[in-house]
Amino acid sequence: MAAGVFGIPITRDTLIATGDYDDPTQEDIADYAMMMINSNGSDIEAQQFVDNLKERYGNGISTKCLIYNATGITLNFADYHDWRGHVYETPYPSVIQNGQWGAFLHVKPGGAARGSIGAVVYRSKRPNGSRDSCDWMFSWMIPFTGDNTVYTEIREQGHFPRYWDYIYDAKLTKSSRNSTDWNYGYLSTTTIGEATTANARAIFQLPHSKKAKVNSAL
Repeated sequence: MAAGVFGIPITRDTLIATGDYDDPTQEDIADYAMMMINSNGSDIEAQQFVDNLKERYGNGISTKCLIYNATGITLNFADYHDWRGHVYETPYPSVIQNGQWGAFLHVKPGGAARGSIGAVVYRSKRPNGSRDSCDWMFSWMIPFTGDNTVYTEIREQGHFPRYWDYIYDAKLTKSSRNSTDWNYGYLSTTTIGEATTANARAIFQLPHSKKAKVNSAL
């Protein structure tokens, strides 16, 4: 398994093996991954991984980034952007399969009184057999002074590089400790803690349409 990736992939075969599914859909596979988000200790392993990176890094503003894939398909690393700082010691996970956690540490620039401010983009196919792809953007900010924020968007493939300045100036700096986005039937939910070292967590999800309809009616 690649560095920074934790958990056993949840696939179509995983669901068939339970005996509860004859022909599971992408929604079924994604929904099962959400049910397993805190199972098998993979969430704890991912947290320990970023905690250990932070211990090796030492003092300084840093963001412990955690991404969970509950899309029903694979997420592939597509892009990143550093406004302040850089990823520390291990690269962004190149592939995060359904049911897996990806983890990395982003730190402030060396020797500078600056914050940890960055973004990462993962790519997946759009839902239910589409040939088109979409990009998931997860950004975080732990500034030298001021409040921590996160911001997320789901857009068409290749969308983000021309908008980094806009995302920083108009979105991330004006966001809060929580950010969500819906697009193509997908949902991205992101949060960040307080303090100068904090967890920033993203859950990339394909909500089950039947359950979403029930919840919206409650």
